[in-house]
Amino acid sequence: MSSIRIVIVDDHAAARRGIRTVLTSSPQIEVIAEIRDAESAIGAIHELHPDIILLDISLPGISGIEAALALRQNSPDSRIIFVSQHDSMLLAQDALQAGAEGYVVKSDAGRDLLSAIKAVREGRTFLSRTLLANRVS
Repeated sequence: MSSIRIVIVDDHAAARRGIRTVLTSSPQIEVIAEIRDAESAIGAIHELHPDIILLDISLPGISGIEAALALRQNSPDSRIIFVSQHDSMLLAQDALQAGAEGYVVKSDAGRDLLSAIKAVREGRTFLSRTLLANRVS
């Protein structure tokens, strides 16, 4: 199987490092870029054509939700998974409406991120366990 090309978009270096650490446990994943703001991501994605974009919601300048709309235009074949500290189902629904296929709460990333990538690659929508638990309660 060919590698899964991923771009991480998050303004916090520690978050990018943590996400990268989770991703390195899979030999199929190749992180091709780490980007710290939405504007730079929108410009770079057109050239990079990643399979998956891991996108934070709270970014400086334009939000991740706004960025998702532009990223869908620049790279329509790339799939978007939000990786965010926010555990609001309403925010996750907004993210999905903006074109994302998945939403992982950062506190769940160690357990859910690789599953989210697999699900999204297979054409399924993915919501992390915290969101699903909040929806049931």
